Amino acid sequence: MSVTERLPDDPGDCQRLLEDLLRRNTELRQQAEDAQRRIDELERVLDQTAADYDQLKQEHTELAGTLALLRRYIFGQRRERFIDAPGQGHLFDIPEILDEPTPIVPISPADAAAQRPPTPRTPRRTRLDHLPHIRIPHDVPECEKTCSCCGGPQTLIGEDESRELDFIPARLEVRVHVLPKYACPKCRDGVVSPPVPPKPVPGGIAGAGLVSFVIVSKFADHLPLYRLEDILTRHGVFLSRSTLCDWVRNAASVLQSLAEFQKALVLQSTILWTDDTPVTVLGGKQLGSSKGRFWVYIGDAWHPYSVYDFTMSRARDGPAAFLKDYRGFLQADAYGGYDGIFLGSDGQIVEVACWAHARRKFFEARTNAPREANQVLEWIRQLYDIEDRARDFTPVDRQLLRQLESMPILDRIEKNLDELSQRTLPKSALGKAVAYARNQWAALRQYVSDGRLTIDNNVSERTLRLQAIGRKNWEFLGSADAGPRAAVLFTILAGAKRHRLEPWAYLRDVLLRLSAGQTDLEPLLPDRWGADHQEHVLHHRLDESRRKAARQQNARQARRVMAGPKA
Repeated sequence: MSVTERLPDDPGDCQRLLEDLLRRNTELRQQAEDAQRRIDELERVLDQTAADYDQLKQEHTELAGTLALLRRYIFGQRRERFIDAPGQGHLFDIPEILDEPTPIVPISPADAAAQRPPTPRTPRRTRLDHLPHIRIPHDVPECEKTCSCCGGPQTLIGEDESRELDFIPARLEVRVHVLPKYACPKCRDGVVSPPVPPKPVPGGIAGAGLVSFVIVSKFADHLPLYRLEDILTRHGVFLSRSTLCDWVRNAASVLQSLAEFQKALVLQSTILWTDDTPVTVLGGKQLGSSKGRFWVYIGDAWHPYSVYDFTMSRARDGPAAFLKDYRGFLQADAYGGYDGIFLGSDGQIVEVACWAHARRKFFEARTNAPREANQVLEWIRQLYDIEDRARDFTPVDRQLLRQLESMPILDRIEKNLDELSQRTLPKSALGKAVAYARNQWAALRQYVSDGRLTIDNNVSERTLRLQAIGRKNWEFLGSADAGPRAAVLFTILAGAKRHRLEPWAYLRDVLLRLSAGQTDLEPLLPDRWGADHQEHVLHHRLDESRRKAARQQNARQARRVMAGPKA
């Protein structure tokens, strides 16, 4: 039966069928509209989910990079260095900027070993000649001094020596100064007596040697005072921590004039290197502890002193007050507090940035953007290779080499940074590295303008290791007033360390002279004092530094030879 044959003939049935069909059509249309609305909603949810996914993916990438960075700081190697395997080329072809690269003749391992100068060895016996020698005689029994063949007495034909280096613990001793008094038995008009020898602690019992031992132990050897309390008790005298604190406070007061004199000389430098490090401070206006700051200011080669300052915050006021009379180059990190100092100096203080900080940013971006980050790192390594070759140059020759070889590399880096800034996410690790370098670009290029400047500010970070190691032991300063006193003592000891002086001998002599009222501070400067007291210069440290520098230079030269001339 066909469809038309099944349709009703009655008009009423047809009308009811038509109404039923219209109702079903309306229902289907409503269902279609509902389905379309659900599809639109699902598409909106899908788009939102995709956007959230992209956001989470970016955040995950940043968190993964941060986590990798934290793991490297905790468990990994701190050095930002690549070690190339022999014969291994670079992954990315970085064209050589120089038109005529200097040819390098390959050196075989055998030739390199033959050219390496032998390491000088100091005879063991000469190291002991300056020490007291105590002869302890030994002899054989009398019965063994008779010849077993003829029975006659044996005569002494010589002797052997066997030296033994022993240790006698330090000891405390009481020095009693006897001050005779003289008077005329007839006139009785007065008594004559010699003056009491000066002491670093007026009216106290501590001598200059003991006070120097306490200061060197805490501020150079990083021993907290409670450990010194135990050490001195083992030597037979109990001295409370409060007593030791009083000695430290009085010594800082005596040494302050010398520290201020070094500050005045440092501010005469053409170049200053500076950095800061935090320290926990107890007490103050706030309950509990707060963060203070030690600032170091390092003078140039003509003013070879390292001066410390202390502030209770990292505000600009601290360095601004210290540098108010300074004119010259200031090499520091990208701390924003220096910006006002540079702007307010009318160009008298010139900013010099640190390439080590810029390199660290790109080193941290290698995980997320290996090609772009490693390309910039390779150029920075070329800049450091140039500095290594110019290490022993005069400032004029060093500047000429930088103008010839470093400037083209800097131009290439600048062009690359401009390109990366247009296609890099600002919040990514690479974007932050690019933004850091571009914001500091003028200051990063400044070092090529003067051969006396350095490519980075690492000398400041090395100097601040004294505080970084110390605060792990003594942990905090007892009060805000202790900060300036500690800065004075750190200044004196930093001078001794910079010039490789035995700190106890230097500090003891300075305390004795200043306590006696000496006003001529020139002979007390660490470089002048070391020239007059060569017996207290730590020559083994000088030799160690020279050997280390030679090893590093040879290693860099070997890497350059293995890499060969760049195509």
